[in-house]
Amino acid sequence: MTDNIPLSAMLAKILQARGIASTDPLWWTVVFGANLGGNLTPIGSASTLVAVTIIHKNNLSMSFARFVKTALPFAAMHITLATVYVLVFLR
Repeated sequence: MTDNIPLSAMLAKILQARGIASTDPLWWTVVFGANLGGNLTPIGSASTLVAVTIIHKNNLSMSFARFVKTALPFAAMHITLATVYVLVFLR
């Protein structure tokens, strides 16, 4: 596993080095993919770490598994919408 920002930066350099235009759908797949981990897991982004910290400070019950179970429908919607956008609107 790797953090989304360094991975996105590396993939951006790879896309640039290969001469892929910024209007190419591959750029959007990097954008959507970089945000997916933050949508699905509590350790996937800084904002979800802050949210989990606030949850625990307020003595609310939220396990890792419960977070993933709650976030799964949103992540599935993210994947679905991103796929439709890339395959339908960028072609």
